[in-house]
Amino acid sequence: MTTISEPMPYVDLLALVGETNRCPGGKRAVSRLAHTMHLGPRHHVLEVGSNTGFTSIELAALTGCQADGIEINPAAVAEANRTAARLPAHIGERVAFHTGDVRTLPWDPDTFDAVVCGGALGFVDDRSAAFAEIRRVLRPLGMVSITHLYYRSAPPPQLSGRLADVLGFTVPVYGWEQWLADLAPDGWEVYHLDRRPMAARPARVVDAYADALTSTPRIEALAAQERARVREQWRAVSHLFNDNHAHLGVMELVLRRPMRDDVPEQPELFIEPGAYDPHFAHAFVPLPESETI
Repeated sequence: MTTISEPMPYVDLLALVGETNRCPGGKRAVSRLAHTMHLGPRHHVLEVGSNTGFTSIELAALTGCQADGIEINPAAVAEANRTAARLPAHIGERVAFHTGDVRTLPWDPDTFDAVVCGGALGFVDDRSAAFAEIRRVLRPLGMVSITHLYYRSAPPPQLSGRLADVLGFTVPVYGWEQWLADLAPDGWEVYHLDRRPMAARPARVVDAYADALTSTPRIEALAAQERARVREQWRAVSHLFNDNHAHLGVMELVLRRPMRDDVPEQPELFIEPGAYDPHFAHAFVPLPESETI
């Protein structure tokens, strides 16, 4: 029997359980962004913070694009490449994963048609350097999608404290406006912006999910006492994240590099209700109170 220590750091628990590291919104968000960015078989996509490869693999399967992922964690890169090796050849040959830092990308200028990121840019120390590198490797009129969680309402301090204890860092209680200010720097066109509320799932669903992910051969191989501890810890973590999701929303942002860096986008006046105005209001255009014909 395999034995482990208790309590486990969250990253070790995550690796042991083997939870798929999805971007916020999962495959539904990937599908929406692939459509918004008009991706197809001729496109070369870079994923920043690719982790274990979920988004790159989904994009290659959905659109036929070529996808390269870059991730700072070598263990996650190794797992992503192992996953890619098990895929059907027509998908697996279109994805590759590399260990590296977004602030020093190893590709030539104008290599990629699009860049995708599932939230990693929010935790990069020097975002200006990261965006400069993304701009360098992205072709003119290339798009950058950033899918990022934000707080719709402030969580109770006790919940934030428990979350920080598990993650090992404090999650900033930012609304979408604050994240947008950080993640849409000057010189980029805001091509698309959408917000979607997240929600807590019923406790029975969380319990069923926790049980399903801790009933695998890897967990069954643990000694009985350690197996029980892992299941208890994973269930507690799942409920903690579920409680936090009651306060969250997800922001789906698509930026575009201008045709020429020295010519800014001309402002747009007539923007339909419900769309975001990046030029003057810096807000979503309100719906009309009444319509007349």
